[in-house]
Amino acid sequence: MIRFALTLPLLLGLSFCEADKTPIASDQISPNGTPYRLIQMPGNDYAAILAAWPNDWAWAEGRNPVAPYIGAQLILAGGAEGYPAGDLVKRFADMDDNGELHVYEDHLYGFLAAKKKDWSEAISIANAHLTRPSFDPDLFNRFRTAAEQAIAELQSQTKHQGLLALEWAVLGDHPLRAFRALDDPDQFAELTFDDLRAWHSATLTAQPEAVIVAGDVTPDQAGATLDALLAGLPNGKSGPREMVLDYRPRQILLHLPDATEAQLSFIAPLPASFSGLEDYILAAALGGSEDSVLFASVRDEVSASYSFNAGIGVFSDENVFLMMTSALEAVRLAETVNVVRDAYADFRDAGPEGDIMNLVASYRSAFKRNQNHVLEHGRMALGFALEGLATGDEMRLPDLADALTMADLRNRLQDHWPKAQDFVILAVSPDADALPGACVITRVQDAKDC
Repeated sequence: MIRFALTLPLLLGLSFCEADKTPIASDQISPNGTPYRLIQMPGNDYAAILAAWPNDWAWAEGRNPVAPYIGAQLILAGGAEGYPAGDLVKRFADMDDNGELHVYEDHLYGFLAAKKKDWSEAISIANAHLTRPSFDPDLFNRFRTAAEQAIAELQSQTKHQGLLALEWAVLGDHPLRAFRALDDPDQFAELTFDDLRAWHSATLTAQPEAVIVAGDVTPDQAGATLDALLAGLPNGKSGPREMVLDYRPRQILLHLPDATEAQLSFIAPLPASFSGLEDYILAAALGGSEDSVLFASVRDEVSASYSFNAGIGVFSDENVFLMMTSALEAVRLAETVNVVRDAYADFRDAGPEGDIMNLVASYRSAFKRNQNHVLEHGRMALGFALEGLATGDEMRLPDLADALTMADLRNRLQDHWPKAQDFVILAVSPDADALPGACVITRVQDAKDC
């Protein structure tokens, strides 16, 4: 499911060069033996390589969870052998090229797009930074300080305290919780260059889990450039991953006497199947706008203009959840819990209102529009590769959107979405008695014991 989120930039109308011919997808193997999917886009001025490496660091005990975040930034900006700090960023900007590294719970994603005339140079620059990063000390201190300050600012917010408590309730003391939260300030001070080097060598290997090459390139050109990009990286393999989540339905209240508002959140698991399009459409209908079910129910029955939102989230690729959340007055907590639960139950039974074509229109047009953009199509193809779906299946997304029916959405709701009584409910409130019957705690970490 997290892989479906790789397609979401499409909805923002982003672009990175397009052509006007139908792409051709095929399975290939580079001369060095790396399997990849090739998306040939005749007439496109850009080419791109997109890769996903397993991020096992986040799953292991005894590792500093800050390292992947700072390390990914420093690989791109912190210089490399033969390149001073900041050189990659400047040279890519001058060439109108693009290089990105993004850290998530399961993977490190790397995206490189460049004009065909700059392709060899961009590959050489990227390879140097992937294989021989300098981890510039000045930027290391700057990035570490900025991250620490940003996390401290988040932790001062009532909403974020509620989310931390919710993750303690569901994830407990699993290392992935610490990776997501970064809520131990000592982890920033204790981060060392040895941590960065250890994360780098364990994560950036010559065996990505999935690779996409996109653009107006032949298989011979694609394979040679992929090998050049990965040259010099060490061999490696992904380690075991285990996680037990605690979704027992219960009510928890985090008592924060100085909080200026209350916060209410519902969370329950969704099946980890690739039904992303259906689930995102349903979540938007449930709580994605002023006209959605939750907004209307709270407005009409609680007489309040709370922005009650619903969305799809992930703890990992295999652990997907539905969340509903809002800020509100503490005196309305208990009442709002009942209203939201009843509104959700009715929605699950009846399904969304409106015309199916209107519900899928933005998704369909975005999928269609971006099939010839190297990065946007590449992201879709990478997500499909990680799901184990067939090469080229991402090009069927417009047809899948066209074929979707209201009956499909209702079946998805009734067969796979949680029942109203299946949610963990967590409230944050200055009033310890605002949610009768709840397990009351005063520290976020105590939510794991409720």
